[in-house]
Amino acid sequence: MTILSSVEPILSEDEVAQFHELGYVLVKGVLSRDEAAYYHGQILNLVPRDLTLPAHWGTHNGRLKPMNENGSQTIDTPELLPLMINEKLYRAAVQLLGSTRLRSMDGSIGITLRNAGEKNILSQRLHLDASVPNTVNNFQFTQQELQVGGCYYFNTVEPQGGGIHVVPGGHRLVEEKARAHTEGRQLYEKWKNITDFPETVEVTGEAGDFALLHHLMPHAASHNHLPRPRIAQFTRFIREDHPHYPARPAAPDQYSQAQLRVMTPLGRKLLGIDPW
Repeated sequence: MTILSSVEPILSEDEVAQFHELGYVLVKGVLSRDEAAYYHGQILNLVPRDLTLPAHWGTHNGRLKPMNENGSQTIDTPELLPLMINEKLYRAAVQLLGSTRLRSMDGSIGITLRNAGEKNILSQRLHLDASVPNTVNNFQFTQQELQVGGCYYFNTVEPQGGGIHVVPGGHRLVEEKARAHTEGRQLYEKWKNITDFPETVEVTGEAGDFALLHHLMPHAASHNHLPRPRIAQFTRFIREDHPHYPARPAAPDQYSQAQLRVMTPLGRKLLGIDPW
């Protein structure tokens, strides 16, 4: 049996209640200001000084997404990999997922430049991430299926500063609509184009905060109307016994010696190197 009491909680009862009611919570101070500044600099170091962006990077509406040549969005260099195995964030995920045996994934990056000429608020369609295969008929709506994830803010994100947009309580509305159909997973173009939900709100925060979302939370990126770019990294946690994506050991050659050197014992378990 998984013993949750072995992990010190980081979210208050009110914050846990907010997550379940609204579908998101801002986890304050996951990183110190100095740590946030360090990762901010490491991510900017990925951008070529002459601004000749690699052809395989994603670029859309002022948003840069560094990517690998093989199409993977996971940027897990030794400098950035600790973000995926942060202990404070893990402790928050344990509280919400009801298990200590978790896996970490994603590791993608978003750099949102000023795009003041754009009048629209959102730079993406309102959507759900592909946290549940779109080949199944419907979601299970169980804690075992739940995924929690979102983005680190490495600089203070003020209103209209490119923060992630969410629909408060939107995860409940997704469940209501999906339960009403035998193939609820297939609605809204497989939930990639949500068109008739309530208005979104921008999740603002300080450097070092993490915007943590329910996997059924409709969300979208937004345009940045402020001078400073928004720098963010995305991390997601799932249970080891997830019904659609059960844990598998990492491939023997998946991580380099440089990556292994920065992993904590917790990180080795979260990334599938060591068993729980």
